[in-house]
Amino acid sequence: MNATRWYGLVVTLIAAIAVAWPLTRHPVAGDSFPLSTYPMFATRRKDARLYLEYVIATGPAGARRHVPPELVASPEVMQAIVSVHAAVARGDAAGLCQRVAARLAPRGGYRGFDEVQVIAGNHRAIAWFVRGERGTERTLARCPIVRGAR
Repeated sequence: MNATRWYGLVVTLIAAIAVAWPLTRHPVAGDSFPLSTYPMFATRRKDARLYLEYVIATGPAGARRHVPPELVASPEVMQAIVSVHAAVARGDAAGLCQRVAARLAPRGGYRGFDEVQVIAGNHRAIAWFVRGERGTERTLARCPIVRGAR
Protein backbone atom coordinates (compact mmCIF):
# COMPACT_ATOMS: atom_id res chain seq x y z
CA MET A 1 0.00 0.00 0.00
CA ASN A 2 1.24 3.45 -0.80
CA ALA A 3 1.24 6.44 1.60
CA THR A 4 -1.94 7.98 0.16
CA ARG A 5 -3.92 4.79 0.82
CA TRP A 6 -2.54 4.56 4.39
CA TYR A 7 -3.45 8.18 4.99
CA GLY A 8 -6.98 7.61 3.64
CA LEU A 9 -7.43 4.51 5.81
CA VAL A 10 -6.27 6.30 8.98
CA VAL A 11 -8.50 9.34 8.32
CA THR A 12 -11.48 7.06 7.60
CA LEU A 13 -10.94 5.08 10.84
CA ILE A 14 -10.59 8.24 12.90
CA ALA A 15 -13.75 9.69 11.36
CA ALA A 16 -15.69 6.45 11.96
CA ILE A 17 -14.57 6.34 15.62
CA ALA A 18 -15.46 10.03 16.10
CA VAL A 19 -18.95 9.46 14.66
CA ALA A 20 -19.57 6.31 16.76
CA TRP A 21 -18.05 7.69 20.00
CA PRO A 22 -21.28 9.34 21.31
CA LEU A 23 -22.97 5.93 21.26
CA THR A 24 -20.69 4.84 24.12
CA ARG A 25 -21.84 7.63 26.44
CA HIS A 26 -24.56 7.25 29.05
CA PRO A 27 -27.64 9.14 27.78
CA VAL A 28 -28.16 11.12 31.00
CA ALA A 29 -24.87 11.15 32.90
CA GLY A 30 -22.94 11.80 29.68
CA ASP A 31 -24.99 14.86 28.76
CA SER A 32 -22.59 17.70 28.06
CA PHE A 33 -21.55 20.37 25.61
CA PRO A 34 -21.12 20.10 22.61
CA LEU A 35 -23.10 16.84 22.36
CA SER A 36 -26.36 16.77 24.27
CA THR A 37 -28.84 13.92 24.56
CA TYR A 38 -31.45 16.38 25.84
CA PRO A 39 -32.24 14.24 28.89
CA MET A 40 -35.06 16.56 29.95
CA PHE A 41 -36.97 15.21 26.95
CA ALA A 42 -35.46 11.73 26.71
CA THR A 43 -35.99 10.41 30.23
CA ARG A 44 -39.27 9.31 31.70
CA ARG A 45 -40.44 11.43 34.63
CA LYS A 46 -43.17 9.65 36.55
CA ASP A 47 -44.44 12.67 38.43
CA ALA A 48 -43.75 15.71 36.29
CA ARG A 49 -45.84 18.53 37.73
CA LEU A 50 -47.39 21.60 36.14
CA TYR A 51 -47.86 24.61 38.41
CA LEU A 52 -49.63 27.38 36.55
CA GLU A 53 -52.01 30.27 37.01
CA TYR A 54 -54.65 30.55 34.27
CA VAL A 55 -58.00 32.12 33.48
CA ILE A 56 -61.19 30.19 32.76
CA ALA A 57 -64.79 31.07 31.97
CA THR A 58 -67.40 29.01 33.83
CA GLY A 59 -71.08 28.42 33.29
CA PRO A 60 -74.02 26.36 34.48
CA ALA A 61 -73.63 22.65 35.18
CA GLY A 62 -69.87 22.95 35.61
CA ALA A 63 -69.14 24.11 32.06
CA ARG A 64 -65.68 25.63 31.77
CA ARG A 65 -63.48 26.94 29.00
CA HIS A 66 -59.95 28.24 29.12
CA VAL A 67 -59.89 31.84 27.98
CA PRO A 68 -57.64 32.26 24.92
CA PRO A 69 -54.44 34.27 25.41
CA GLU A 70 -55.55 37.21 23.25
CA LEU A 71 -58.50 37.83 25.59
CA VAL A 72 -56.29 37.57 28.67
CA ALA A 73 -53.41 39.84 27.70
CA SER A 74 -51.78 39.14 24.35
CA PRO A 75 -52.07 36.81 21.34
CA GLU A 76 -48.66 35.44 22.34
CA VAL A 77 -49.16 32.49 24.70
CA MET A 78 -46.02 33.06 26.76
CA GLN A 79 -46.77 36.77 27.19
CA ALA A 80 -50.27 35.92 28.39
CA ILE A 81 -48.90 33.36 30.87
CA VAL A 82 -46.39 35.87 32.22
CA SER A 83 -49.11 38.54 32.44
CA VAL A 84 -51.35 36.24 34.50
CA HIS A 85 -48.46 35.26 36.77
CA ALA A 86 -47.43 38.91 37.23
CA ALA A 87 -50.99 39.97 38.08
CA VAL A 88 -51.26 37.20 40.67
CA ALA A 89 -47.82 38.03 42.12
CA ARG A 90 -48.68 41.68 42.60
CA GLY A 91 -52.06 40.84 44.16
CA ASP A 92 -54.14 41.96 41.18
CA ALA A 93 -55.92 38.68 40.36
CA ALA A 94 -59.29 40.41 40.92
CA GLY A 95 -58.39 43.24 38.54
CA LEU A 96 -57.25 40.76 35.90
CA CYS A 97 -60.49 38.85 36.37
CA GLN A 98 -62.58 41.98 35.80
CA ARG A 99 -60.62 43.02 32.71
CA VAL A 100 -61.01 39.57 31.15
CA ALA A 101 -64.73 39.45 32.02
CA ALA A 102 -65.20 42.81 30.26
CA ARG A 103 -63.49 41.42 27.14
CA LEU A 104 -65.66 38.28 27.19
CA ALA A 105 -68.99 40.09 27.66
CA PRO A 106 -69.53 41.04 23.99
CA ARG A 107 -68.24 37.71 22.64
CA GLY A 108 -70.95 35.49 21.23
CA GLY A 109 -68.94 32.35 21.86
CA TYR A 110 -69.13 32.98 25.60
CA ARG A 111 -72.90 33.58 25.91
CA GLY A 112 -73.38 30.39 27.93
CA PHE A 113 -70.75 31.41 30.47
CA ASP A 114 -71.50 33.68 33.40
CA GLU A 115 -68.28 33.93 35.42
CA VAL A 116 -64.53 34.31 35.01
CA GLN A 117 -62.09 32.71 37.42
CA VAL A 118 -58.37 33.14 37.91
CA ILE A 119 -57.05 29.74 38.99
CA ALA A 120 -53.79 28.44 40.46
CA GLY A 121 -53.49 24.83 39.35
CA ASN A 122 -51.18 22.02 40.39
CA HIS A 123 -51.50 19.15 37.94
CA ARG A 124 -49.67 15.99 36.92
CA ALA A 125 -48.39 17.18 33.55
CA ILE A 126 -48.97 14.05 31.47
CA ALA A 127 -52.43 13.43 32.93
CA TRP A 128 -53.35 17.08 32.32
CA PHE A 129 -52.11 17.37 28.74
CA VAL A 130 -52.92 13.85 27.49
CA ARG A 131 -56.08 12.88 29.37
CA GLY A 132 -57.40 16.26 30.56
CA GLU A 133 -57.30 15.16 34.22
CA ARG A 134 -57.19 18.09 36.59
CA GLY A 135 -55.16 18.05 39.77
CA THR A 136 -55.78 20.49 42.59
CA GLU A 137 -56.99 23.98 41.79
CA ARG A 138 -57.34 27.05 43.94
CA THR A 139 -59.56 29.94 42.86
CA LEU A 140 -57.66 33.21 43.31
CA ALA A 141 -60.40 35.51 41.99
CA ARG A 142 -63.87 35.20 40.50
CA CYS A 143 -66.08 37.79 38.90
CA PRO A 144 -69.30 37.81 36.86
CA ILE A 145 -69.44 38.41 33.12
CA VAL A 146 -71.75 41.42 32.99
CA ARG A 147 -73.63 41.88 29.75
CA GLY A 148 -75.67 44.90 28.74
CA ALA A 149 -79.45 44.93 28.34
CA ARG A 150 -80.64 42.75 25.49
